[in-house]
Amino acid sequence: MFELSDLKKTRFYQDIQAEVQAEAQVQIAEAKQREKAAIVRMASLGLSTEQIATVLDLPVAEVEATIAEAAQN
Repeated sequence: MFELSDLKKTRFYQDIQAEVQAEAQVQIAEAKQREKAAIVRMASLGLSTEQIATVLDLPVAEVEATIAEAAQN
């Protein structure tokens, strides 16, 4: 009987899995870029790092690091 473990060994399955993982990585990177842009925009509007962290549900240290990185560029 053909089982799931047999399917996972096929080249087709492995190719599809690799493609899905690559697409997921691209989507994660794009979401991270949008998050960074939002942090910079909120900081430019005068929101504190604590307020930004609260709104985006992020650690304050991450918000501070993103703002510092943007200031260097």
